[in-house]
Amino acid sequence: MRKLIPNKYVGENVFKVDAKDKVLGKAIYPDDIYFEDMLYVKVKRATHPHAYIQKIDVSKAESLPGVIKVITAKDYPHLNKFGLIIKDQPVLVGIGEKTRFMGDALAIVVAKSKEIATKAINLIKVEVKELEVITDPFRAMEEDAPKIHEGGNIVVTHQLNKGDVKKGFDESDVIIEREYKTQHVDQLPLQVESGVAVYDEKTGVITIWASTQWLHDTQADIAQSLNLPKEKIRIIQPVIGGAFGRKEDISVHLHLALAAMSTKHPVKLTYTREESMIAQSKRHPLYIKARTGATKDGILKAWEVEVVGDTGAYASSGPAVVHKGMYHCTGPYNVPNVKGIAYTVYTNNTYGGAMRGFGTTQMAFAYESQMNILAEKLGMDPAEIRLKNAYRIGSITPNGQKLTQSVNVVETIEKALKLSKEKEGVRH
Repeated sequence: MRKLIPNKYVGENVFKVDAKDKVLGKAIYPDDIYFEDMLYVKVKRATHPHAYIQKIDVSKAESLPGVIKVITAKDYPHLNKFGLIIKDQPVLVGIGEKTRFMGDALAIVVAKSKEIATKAINLIKVEVKELEVITDPFRAMEEDAPKIHEGGNIVVTHQLNKGDVKKGFDESDVIIEREYKTQHVDQLPLQVESGVAVYDEKTGVITIWASTQWLHDTQADIAQSLNLPKEKIRIIQPVIGGAFGRKEDISVHLHLALAAMSTKHPVKLTYTREESMIAQSKRHPLYIKARTGATKDGILKAWEVEVVGDTGAYASSGPAVVHKGMYHCTGPYNVPNVKGIAYTVYTNNTYGGAMRGFGTTQMAFAYESQMNILAEKLGMDPAEIRLKNAYRIGSITPNGQKLTQSVNVVETIEKALKLSKEKEGVRH
């Protein structure tokens, strides 16, 4: 096992290998790539977050000088849906099909310039039959709520059981119960979603330059969606320009591939910041109901949690994020008896995806708040109750994992206390 070297990085100047190219402007981002005879792509998005599409009139857009091609679902009727865990997101929403959020794509415009393509998408007229818009996951879980997807609005339910939670609460002197709610958060990478694609007519290979965090998964998902073998999809990773989880999901890739195949020209698609906010994933909002029991000495005996995660219009990473959030419901604290249930739920909000922490960040707000409230109820110092219950080597997590290394909770708390004492005006 590699020996940990203390203070090797924290508080030290660390050489960043890609800094020089970025400072000198030599780093190549997707939007920096140009080809001769390159065309520009824009996407017509949904006009209503939950509606059946009755008509898409592209005639005015097609007749605009400089427009090369307008692509809708009828041009590619055999595309498969895509997605990280569940393939539930359409490449293009066609006549008779449903939009499920404002980011759904209805048409792809390919033109000689960005300005012409932007003007053209505003000339596309869409007629819809509006449906109830569900923005609250609790409304989505009601029996009479319209189904956003055919299989129902609860994507998946996960459960967690460790020990005997009833016995744990019976042994507790203090029990507190609170509800918490976290919000959507945008990952906000500096480089918005952007890419360039070229189609080789001789080999049938589509080459895409676009930033992504999972090249091989993205390649496989594009291939299955387009009904092509994986070797026909080549992805080249330029400088990524920030991601923070957001670029695990497909963005420009499929629309670029269709535009390149349709026009036989190099094509570029770069989202505006507004489009990026509407069409790409966010951190999942979690609704957390937590019940915690402890002895009068501050020893945790029982923890029960119910989690409802809003994954928006499509699953993306939702089932894993909400599930993981529940597994971290007790934070870094020993609790012998734990019970949990977590629902991942579709709504008509922008879909949720990966973001740093992957569900644990939202849950930290709940479990640390519970610890503070317990400390106040018991008249204890907040640090003292944390030290009494903190994970140590040999601790067992709520999902049964025995911790055998790299458990530094006690050391971290003690170091934080020591540093705090050195600061003027801090109580510890």
